[in-house]
Amino acid sequence: MIVAIVSRKGGVGKTTSAVSLAGAFALAGRRTLVVDLDPQASASRSLGVERAELAPSVH
Repeated sequence: MIVAIVSRKGGVGKTTSAVSLAGAFALAGRRTLVVDLDPQASASRSLGVERAELAPSVH
C-alpha cells in the first residue's frame, strides 16, 4: 500500500496526518517509510531526527 498526503496549502495538517498514520501502521506491524520533502523538515523532526543531523539532499 502506498499512501501520499499532499497539498500546496500550508497548515492543513499534512505532517500530523502523515506521522500519525505512519505510527498507526507501524504499531499494526506494517513496514513504513516517511519521505519528508518539505525544506522545514517538520516530519523528520516529529520523528526524532535532530536538526543537526539534517542535511538537504536529493537522491
